[in-house]
Amino acid sequence: MHSQETMEEEKPCSPLKVAPTGDVKKLGRAELGPHAHEKQMPSWLRKILEKSAKITESNTIVPERASPRHHLVENQTTDVIPVLVRLCEQDKTVHRAFFCSPKVYQVSRLPKESGFCGYRNIQMLISYMKECRVPGHELFPESRLPTIFQLQDMIENAWDMGVNSIGRIETGGIRGTRKYIGTPEEDDALLLTRIRCEASSIEGTKDMQAYNALFRCIADYFRQELPLDTNDKVLLTNLPPVYFQHQGHSLTIIGFEIRDNGSANILVFDPMFKPSPTVERLKGTDTIFADPARILKAYRRGEAYLQKYRVFEILKSVTALPSAGFS
Repeated sequence: MHSQETMEEEKPCSPLKVAPTGDVKKLGRAELGPHAHEKQMPSWLRKILEKSAKITESNTIVPERASPRHHLVENQTTDVIPVLVRLCEQDKTVHRAFFCSPKVYQVSRLPKESGFCGYRNIQMLISYMKECRVPGHELFPESRLPTIFQLQDMIENAWDMGVNSIGRIETGGIRGTRKYIGTPEEDDALLLTRIRCEASSIEGTKDMQAYNALFRCIADYFRQELPLDTNDKVLLTNLPPVYFQHQGHSLTIIGFEIRDNGSANILVFDPMFKPSPTVERLKGTDTIFADPARILKAYRRGEAYLQKYRVFEILKSVTALPSAGFS
């Protein structure tokens, strides 16, 4: 595990197209990864995933309030977004930045884990549900986030109920395997939580490349919370994070920024990485960091990264809390 230091044409952000049942074909390695034909993951990996769900408890000090008890899991980190907010405020190259709810966990994969980024992104979306107590959070009464095995059960249960049941035909079933999942499976899992989601495909047009269309969609998403009377450089909202898929990988979008040179970045939690020791040290402090761009670089995805891809998929929850203020 590494740490992080218009024309009349189809809209760039359009609903996902689902193939008619008669056209369904089984997916292969290109879509499901190197374990596309796996029946069961190795027992050693199952043991690692089961062990990783073990919880330790700690008391978090909150000024002027009773200290709540937090349950910590090895690859789940809280309070990262407030650190990134402060770093953006300190970075002189940032013209304006927007962030989702600060209560979203950063969830990373385990050192020997592979192929589970989609599940880690679901966990990040569910962390928003649980911490903000939006409708559906009561389906997760335990203090922990659902495990990969529980998420696989949720997806398979959705298929049993007729929700996007072609997914089982396409994948051959995912329970107990390392097969990759994508936007449709994310949506299937979240449907059972009663979170209403909106899945979209983003492509380029004659006049706009795909990454610019993505920037426009994400900017519009965050600007819905923009007060008319604010000039704040960094705005912290109560919006849910956004699931983000490109060929071969998925991430969770937690923000959007515009730089002083006119360029833009999406800000992401990438399951491939865990927070750096510096981010951990900055949690809960008001420290002025000498080089905020160095830390933010790990969370930024801009033109250089995104221009390699022609199509993106996003999944936005349309269940969110009213904004509680900005920072």
